[in-house]
Amino acid sequence: MALEALQKIQSHAGYVSDAALNQLAIALGIPAGELLGVISFYSELRAAPPGRHRVCVCHGDSCAAMGAHHIAESVESYLGVAPSQTTPDGQLTYEKVYCLGNCALSPSIAIDEDVQGRCDCDGVVQQLKRFQKIKDA
Repeated sequence: MALEALQKIQSHAGYVSDAALNQLAIALGIPAGELLGVISFYSELRAAPPGRHRVCVCHGDSCAAMGAHHIAESVESYLGVAPSQTTPDGQLTYEKVYCLGNCALSPSIAIDEDVQGRCDCDGVVQQLKRFQKIKDA
């Protein structure tokens, strides 16, 4: 029941705010910390507003075998954030995901809904740079 409620809150607001979390805890009669534990366990739930755009690096078996961890390190270094965090300007949320459905073209990333395969570290960083130039224009 708590998970469904958290999902509904997030689908409406984009994330689960502290106020919504506290209200739900009261309504369910459970500690807010317990709900926060649910949010931290499920990677699709978030307790902070997401960025305007989403950058995902696939870590599924095929992508992992093809070096996704190197791409993830490059993304984290370039953006200056860890998985599930948003850049300070609020533009990009970086996420570690476990399947983008593009296994034949591993390793893969997605920027918003644009899934790209056969990625490498330099190419991904170049895409992020171009993406940021476009959004800054």
